[in-house]
Amino acid sequence: MIKKRDKKKFIRRNIKLKNVDVDNIESFYESDIIEEKRAQKKLSKKVEISQKSGLKLERGRILEVRSNYKCLVNISNEQLICTLSGRLKQLNLKTRNLISVGDFVNVDVSDLLRIEEILPRKNSLSRYLDDSLQTEIVIAANIDQVVITASFKEPDLSLGLIDRYICAAGIFNIIPVICINKIDLVKSLKKLKSECKFYKEYKYKIIYTSVKLRKGIKALKKVLINKETVFSGHSGAGKTSLLNILQPDLNLKVAEISDFTRKGTHTTISGKLIAWDFGGYLVDTPGIKTFGLHKKDKYLIPKVFPGFSELYEECKFQNCTHTHEKDCAIKISVENGKYPKERYYSYIRIMESL
Repeated sequence: MIKKRDKKKFIRRNIKLKNVDVDNIESFYESDIIEEKRAQKKLSKKVEISQKSGLKLERGRILEVRSNYKCLVNISNEQLICTLSGRLKQLNLKTRNLISVGDFVNVDVSDLLRIEEILPRKNSLSRYLDDSLQTEIVIAANIDQVVITASFKEPDLSLGLIDRYICAAGIFNIIPVICINKIDLVKSLKKLKSECKFYKEYKYKIIYTSVKLRKGIKALKKVLINKETVFSGHSGAGKTSLLNILQPDLNLKVAEISDFTRKGTHTTISGKLIAWDFGGYLVDTPGIKTFGLHKKDKYLIPKVFPGFSELYEECKFQNCTHTHEKDCAIKISVENGKYPKERYYSYIRIMESL
């Protein structure tokens, strides 16, 4: 019987097996065994390091991300199909899409048009999946503002979704613009504006539009001139119809509202960066049903939630969550009727979801 202390520890090794003819078994040593070296995910810092940095790389911008790691890239006013380099495919960025519409990249144009470097972003708008990993989905990169597209009806107006977008815009340093579409379905526009006056009081730009009545289009166009803008919002809110009327030659596909759910269906499959005729750029993105925030940003929500930036500095505690603390300026404002309860409850729901 072998004693416990005499047992040899088994060390597992990565061994690559292959057929080898050995004439003399006595001449075969263990050192001849070749360990298999598996590909490993590279760290995000490696994005700035390319073994091909000595080559002539040309700067471009991602116009569209396609399948099989292919992208439509604008290089010197020419649209080219480029492939992501093998090195970049191994980057471990903990995101579903390594590269996004709006990204600036360096491309090796000497051979097969490979994207060798993704340049640092000034900002990005991202949403996160409601899973255990909270996987990031980058909607657009390097933008000035986001037009939060909502509708009064079909689908119904969701102020909670608007709140989430505004929080994300605050976190990523992007200007939010609220666009309430389909006002032709409103019985009382005055009542709708009263429902949304909260945002106007806190200096958020809000525009009421109708494609059918051609209302609000000039006001919307005015805020887009010479800006890089991502349009994002509820599926079926009429975003594509708005874009087509802003620039008719886009000819973007429009879908009807589902007769069964009375909610929107996806028409835009992937994000695209398109130049406006009147100056600036549009990032057209697929509509969404929900907009998830990341739990790592939970500490920022008490500061960036609509209307809180003017009040939170008056709270007794600098890290006040506006939920259970004493002498909380937000809670006092709610109790005094100076801050609407509905928006405060929306804030609580976001905090609980994180």
